[in-house]
Amino acid sequence: MESVPVGRRWLRDVLERAFGEGRPKVDDALQALSEILTNAVLYGTGPHVRVTCILDGGWAEVAVHNDGRPGGSRPRKQDAAPDAEGGRGLDLVSLFSDQWGITMLPKDDVKVWFRVRFT
Repeated sequence: MESVPVGRRWLRDVLERAFGEGRPKVDDALQALSEILTNAVLYGTGPHVRVTCILDGGWAEVAVHNDGRPGGSRPRKQDAAPDAEGGRGLDLVSLFSDQWGITMLPKDDVKVWFRVRFT
C-alpha cells in the first residue's frame, strides 16, 4: 500500500508548483486522491495503478486508472452502516472535490476521477 503516500507526494508537488503552497484545496485534493488510490490498490485486479493530473486554467483534474475488473463490473458508491469501518471513500471524494465520476474504459479498465477548482 506504499503507492498511496507516493501518489500523495507526487500530487502535492504538482499542485503546489501550479497553484502555490499552503492552499487548503491542495489538502482536499490529496484526501480525495487517497480515497480513490486506496480503492484502486485494494480492489483493482492488475499490478499497476496510474495517477494523472491535468491542469486546465484554475482547475486540476486528477484520475486513477487501474486494470479491468472481472466481467467489467463498474465500481459503485455504497451506503455504509453508521458503525462500519469502511465504505465511505467515494462520499469523501464527493466532499473534497467539486466534481467526480467513474469512467469505464476499453478492456474493462476503470478510471475514477475528480476535479478541484483552485481559482
